[in-house]
Amino acid sequence: MNNTILIAGAGLTGLTIAYELQKRNLPYLLLEAGNTPGGVIRTLKKDGFTLDAGPNSIGATPATMAFIKEIGLEAEVLEAAAVSKNRFLVRDGALHPVSPNPVKILSSKYISGGAKWRLFTERFRKPQPVTGEETVASFVQRRFNKEISDYLFDPILSGIYAGDPARLSVQEVLPFLPKWEQEYGSVTKGLFKNKGMMGGRKIIAFKGGNETLTDRLQQLLKTPVCYNSRITGVTAAAEGYTVQYNSNGQTETVQAGRVIFATPAYATAPVIEGLDAAAAHLLQQLYYPRMGVLHVGFERAAVQQLPEGFGFLVPHAAKLHFLGAICNSAIFPSRVPDDKVLLTVFTGGVQQEHFFDEMNETTLQQTIVSELTTLLGITQPLVLQEFTRWDKAIPQLNVGHRQLRMAVQAFEQQYPGIHISGNYISGVAVPAIIQQAGVLAEKIAGWPATATRKA
Repeated sequence: MNNTILIAGAGLTGLTIAYELQKRNLPYLLLEAGNTPGGVIRTLKKDGFTLDAGPNSIGATPATMAFIKEIGLEAEVLEAAAVSKNRFLVRDGALHPVSPNPVKILSSKYISGGAKWRLFTERFRKPQPVTGEETVASFVQRRFNKEISDYLFDPILSGIYAGDPARLSVQEVLPFLPKWEQEYGSVTKGLFKNKGMMGGRKIIAFKGGNETLTDRLQQLLKTPVCYNSRITGVTAAAEGYTVQYNSNGQTETVQAGRVIFATPAYATAPVIEGLDAAAAHLLQQLYYPRMGVLHVGFERAAVQQLPEGFGFLVPHAAKLHFLGAICNSAIFPSRVPDDKVLLTVFTGGVQQEHFFDEMNETTLQQTIVSELTTLLGITQPLVLQEFTRWDKAIPQLNVGHRQLRMAVQAFEQQYPGIHISGNYISGVAVPAIIQQAGVLAEKIAGWPATATRKA
């Protein structure tokens, strides 16, 4: 009986799964197509600045903090400064403080009186029967109005998914909203009933950058990661599966009792096409838009209107060339030189992807810096500029994603021992990825080494 578990992909998902399997004394082989671990978690060090080109912060859930302690990184954790609770949105060329509390929104100058009235009277609107998936824009406009969709939900979802509310599934990205509509008859009633949910969780990062997490996981693995090794095919065998992969230009074959895909959907799709063409097609269709991450540094004295908070988000209606920015020097000041300001600015995504076709990267960066200069009253040149481009960034959980989930479940039932994982299944946040890895490892530990396929 073959007990080997092959894992494809050494991003956070694959590394965490390997670590969790190792804890349970289960043998594994971890393949990574690139030459470094971590996937989209990438840290750069430049001129005394610590720059994260992927996730810039991590939600400090109890389970995540327990995991960090378990792998020996507790001393490397940085808690975000208290000002991180402050969030801002851009409208009419100015920064406006924003709160998830509807009462505070009603007293703000960010939305119009008409929008405030729709927010206040939402509790009197009858819930609509559930008929299937609905876009965020449709749901919010139905319960509130277009202004609240465009100026509140649009920038928030840009900040999380770089997505388009007119495409994103509310059941996937904000499932509590339709749940509250059905359970309480109103979103705002649900919000007041679940105040703790909107209170804001503690945020952390690592002193040396968030690559610290994936580097540590790699160090803990007793079986080294096989780099420059891309899985190319999987076929059913008498016991388990025969896996083909290309390692440093050489074709290799290995027998595995189980195969775990911890790779992006577009990388998993061609490998399983021979087993299930329909599931492979749905995976291939999952949209990963292009994005850019621009780190800019300034002298603190040069920024006249620096927001004291986590950062600010930009509605698509503002017609700027970026989605928002994180104020790293405000939330993690020890990772930035004294008397300097560091912003991490995001561009691209679903609604801004066309910028990459309309201008070169240099022009795009210049345009963003010019817009930041106007918005923040910057009076001196940059002291740091670093740009990272992601050609396939965040998976879009658009309407229809439920069909993909169902196809993955059916595929896994048809081929027991093959597991499809990743952030398009677990959710894009680091805590969700860590949690999913542990759940999967626990399931595998309780199953037979080689499952029997259904006819």
